[in-house]
Amino acid sequence: MTAAFHLDYDAMPGPRGLPLLGSFPALARRGPFEFFSDCFRRYGDAFRVRMGGSRELALFAHPDALQRVLQSNVDNYQKGVSYDPVRELMGNGLVTSSGSFWARQRRLTQTVFRLADIARYLPVMARCVNAMHRRWERAATPLDVREEMTRLTQHIVGLTLFGLDLSDSASESAKAVDHALVHVVSRVNQGLAPPLWLPTPGNRRYFRSLRLLDEIVYSIITRTREGQLDVGDDTPTLLRALMAAEDEDTGERMSDQQLRDETITLYIAGHETTAGLLTWALELLTRHPEVLGRVREEVSAAALDEAAPTLAQLDALPYTRMVIDETLRMRPSAWVLTRTATAEDTLRGVRVPAGAVVATGIYFAHHHPDFWDLPHEFRPERFEPAAVRARHKYAYLPFLRGPRICIGN
Repeated sequence: MTAAFHLDYDAMPGPRGLPLLGSFPALARRGPFEFFSDCFRRYGDAFRVRMGGSRELALFAHPDALQRVLQSNVDNYQKGVSYDPVRELMGNGLVTSSGSFWARQRRLTQTVFRLADIARYLPVMARCVNAMHRRWERAATPLDVREEMTRLTQHIVGLTLFGLDLSDSASESAKAVDHALVHVVSRVNQGLAPPLWLPTPGNRRYFRSLRLLDEIVYSIITRTREGQLDVGDDTPTLLRALMAAEDEDTGERMSDQQLRDETITLYIAGHETTAGLLTWALELLTRHPEVLGRVREEVSAAALDEAAPTLAQLDALPYTRMVIDETLRMRPSAWVLTRTATAEDTLRGVRVPAGAVVATGIYFAHHHPDFWDLPHEFRPERFEPAAVRARHKYAYLPFLRGPRICIGN
């Protein structure tokens, strides 16, 4: 599975593709995940794909390569044009910004995500979970797990971030986010989506959703500043905490535009990824009743306070945490991320020229046979403390690693 050393970029293995079109027809037909999974099986942990025209990328999945891109030579790998569709929605938030502006925003936002501060929201989270349980008990028909997990995480993130219940799928805010997010994901996956200046039905719907979303968020910012919105029990919303955060050097606070960008980023990242994780965890538990049994025993023995669990009580659930980690290994929220090399570099013996688009294959690192025995099996014991210490740190990175590690990890 390992790339040959001292290999020129142009000589990297990969699908030949068609003249001019490259592998774009196969990508469109099979979808990006299936296409790149097949390439990983065929060519190993370093391969090059021509996407049509002059567009191409090199995917690396060995932890050594990921560590160089994300940590030891991180300044050489910048977020390029592939992030433009995300910037259209999230603006210049933590996910999309770079350089000194990103560093400033990271410092300001980090003050809100200290563990002790997040622990204040545990009663809110418990309240949302208990409300979901009561609704399930009244349900007369089967429920869609993904819809339920999305509703739960929207409820939690809406209350903690804004002081509002955004879990109603009929609400304007929920529909605006959903429409805008679907459009962005579509543009990222399509590769050759119509430019935004074309008045296509999809583009018009997207801009309507974006305008509505901006109106809603700026209204929430105004209401929060006027003291109309809070979590309750003297607990400020995350938005209010972000408003109060000051730059240590200048004393400056975030502008309304920056607050808008960061709250939309946190809302989308906070509810979409968590809903996906919970959905996959429940699916995997139903397929592995012996694991489900151990989780139930551990939770029962921990005697959690259902109204307001504490961090100490949650720390008494090590096996449950291993189940979560193994779920994230098998089904990471982001299976691949791209960067653009600003200068020539060498990754695992492959010469990477300046301007090359480098894909970090997170899913494939999580399934690399050199680091994971029987990688397609669900085995929470992989995350026993001794096993974690012995493993390459960059073989498991569901929240990334390095300076741009997810702020909510």
